[in-house]
Amino acid sequence: MKTFNNFKNTKKMTKINSAIGLAVVTMAMSNPVNAAVAIESVEGWETSISGSIPVFVVSSDHEGEEKAFRVQSGFNPANLNFHVAAPKLDNGITVSGHFQIDTHLQGSGVQNSGLFESRVANIQIAGDFGTVVVGKDFGVFNSSAIGDIASQGGVGWLGGGADTGNATGGRIGTGYVYANFNPQVKFVSNDYNGLSFKVAMINPEEPQDSQGASIETDSPRFEGQANYAMKFNAGGIKLWAGFIQQNVSVLGANSFDYDMQGFDVGTHLDLGDFGITLSFTDTTGIGADGLYGFGGINDADVDATQWYVEADYVFDKTTVGISYGEGHQDSRAADANKGLDAVAEVDNELSMLFVHYQMSPEFRLVAELQDYKSDVQANYDAIVLGFQYDF
Repeated sequence: MKTFNNFKNTKKMTKINSAIGLAVVTMAMSNPVNAAVAIESVEGWETSISGSIPVFVVSSDHEGEEKAFRVQSGFNPANLNFHVAAPKLDNGITVSGHFQIDTHLQGSGVQNSGLFESRVANIQIAGDFGTVVVGKDFGVFNSSAIGDIASQGGVGWLGGGADTGNATGGRIGTGYVYANFNPQVKFVSNDYNGLSFKVAMINPEEPQDSQGASIETDSPRFEGQANYAMKFNAGGIKLWAGFIQQNVSVLGANSFDYDMQGFDVGTHLDLGDFGITLSFTDTTGIGADGLYGFGGINDADVDATQWYVEADYVFDKTTVGISYGEGHQDSRAADANKGLDAVAEVDNELSMLFVHYQMSPEFRLVAELQDYKSDVQANYDAIVLGFQYDF
């Protein structure tokens, strides 16, 4: 890359290269990107650094198990994002690179060696046609559903119980399927009067089988989503709808194929200072846990639904709200022809009361009360206090 000259260091930058702007928004789900440090060269290269540090104090009481106190990550780990864009080509195309480093405040098992990982590493080619993303990035299916205020900006489901390590679960399994970060080839359209869409070919998940059958995934997972946003005098509305489809082949004495597939619809409505979000997801081959392949091939042909409703009210710098959601899967009898065990009916429920206080554009305080009930994990109640610094 060419040497940078005549650097311009800009705090709280409101606009940078369009490709960088797209990546900043999509990389860190809870990072509002109130500020960024940007460097520009006379040759036309641009680079920026942004990130967030969320820290949560969690006190929880797990039915039949233990009470716990933890200082830990929330739904998002701490993250640092790097973006570099080359000078725009003569045909108007911009090529840029994007990389994210994440670190987790782990639970009681690890104090001095928190996990480091990279959730994002991609190249973006942007022009009048839209943006093509190649590399590791956030998924498409259910990505707008994950944009709720309560779980995205807080803690949500303590997936590992009292000793949750790494990031927590948000509303995974109690409202949506996790989009996850996977290598992919994705197309993101431009905005056409509020309408936009994205489609992707994503590395397929390969479910495990406790009985040792071989699993083959010889085709990508396809995900797509359409979004529409409109503003009016009293507020605005956002709508979304999406799909997921992936084939899985089980090889061995009981060979068969099945699909992980589903659809989702949702809306967020703002009326003055009041907002409401509704989301519904229906899947086959993905259980109530809301994770691809987590239940192994025994999730084949299992039907599940995820849904949540969230209401919020904003006054001055404070947002208060209530959120309730469920994950449900139907039972299925054992299938000897496919070597599948019986699968039980499962219900998960999570209720949350939350308060977010934006002390400054960069610093937010969070309070959260949780009540979680499940057929497969100990019920618990939790009190959460959080701090998030964005830059």
